[in-house]
Amino acid sequence: MEFLGTIIHWFMRGGMVMYFLLAASILSVAIIIERLKYYSSKAINIEKYCSELTEKLENDSLDELLDNYKDKSRAADIMVTAGIRAAKGKRNVEAAMESAAQLEAAKLKKGLPVLSMLVTLAPILGLMGTVIGMIQSFSVFNIQQGAPMAITGGVGEALIATASGLAVAVIALLGHSFFSYSLDNILTKLEQISSLVMEYVPVKQ
Repeated sequence: MEFLGTIIHWFMRGGMVMYFLLAASILSVAIIIERLKYYSSKAINIEKYCSELTEKLENDSLDELLDNYKDKSRAADIMVTAGIRAAKGKRNVEAAMESAAQLEAAKLKKGLPVLSMLVTLAPILGLMGTVIGMIQSFSVFNIQQGAPMAITGGVGEALIATASGLAVAVIALLGHSFFSYSLDNILTKLEQISSLVMEYVPVKQ
């Protein structure tokens, strides 16, 4: 309880900018939690997936393949379904899978531009709060009162905003870096699955 009281105390001393930084931190955490759940729902074991897909491609008809994958929501399943439907319709299988992969990539990228923006915006907001605080600390009123400790203390309080802005930026940066890596990993797996489908599906047309 004392720790919470200390946080609130320093938060109030950081100035109005702290409310913007609080909103930015909540937004960052909300995006990270939502993306973690979403990426978890799209995760696959690539070795196991390719092994099962190869077996189905070798033994099942296009109709059987479509029935097996059409109701699944993972990016790989959606891409495979697009390829099978293109094959059934005598269309370009590779183009259909590429289009499906691009749509899934766009969904995976959702929220990442906001995290990227917060990485830059949060330190700027913190710096702005610090500058405003220092201007107030070095005001003519404080100097006339002859209270150098008030000025020093004011500068210390002003730096709270900068520290808070950097903390928010670190959270957003870690989230953005992790999801960017995860996105690249998923796209690499999709390319591998696409190559596997292209090896078998055209033969079944």
